[in-house]
Amino acid sequence: MIKATAVNAAGPADVISTDRIELRCSRKVTATAVADFYLRNVAHFAPWDPPLPEGHLTVSYQAERLRMANDSFAAGAGFRYWLVQPGDRRRVVGSVHFSNVVRGPFQSCSLGYAIDGTLQGQGLMHTALQAAIAEMFSPRGALHRVQAGVRPENVRSLALMQRLGFERIGIAPRYLLIDGDWRDHVLFQRVNPDWRAA
Repeated sequence: MIKATAVNAAGPADVISTDRIELRCSRKVTATAVADFYLRNVAHFAPWDPPLPEGHLTVSYQAERLRMANDSFAAGAGFRYWLVQPGDRRRVVGSVHFSNVVRGPFQSCSLGYAIDGTLQGQGLMHTALQAAIAEMFSPRGALHRVQAGVRPENVRSLALMQRLGFERIGIAPRYLLIDGDWRDHVLFQRVNPDWRAA
């Protein structure tokens, strides 16, 4: 069961709850919890993430990043959620980010996501993304399309895209600078079949 709680009915919910995982907007987590999430997962994320800016693992850096994410959420330019488990809502264990939101005739965004290395293979990201995409495709999110890029070597993410019903649309050669080189990505999209103009 999915439950979404919106403070502002004009936009996506601040909190999206499922039986297994809860997604919280940036103003509902602490910078300490986010910094700890990244610190715990430095080695786990290194092969898949672009180079991190200086200070990324500090609480002060994450506090500023959360402030910017709050502004972006309020402006409708991007929707970042942090994953917490029902048993410990103070500990961040993942993130889902709908960035580069473009309205007008495009109504599309880019998807990014990450899960704690100790929780891989439990289906938590699948559950989280099902709920988050449903929110983006609801009248509150009102998006027509979500795009994601996955490195061809990332077998888990490729399988996740398939399970979530994303369609492969091509290869982007030398797409992102990751782990010291420009890496190819497989591009996927999922289209909202029920989209209606507001």
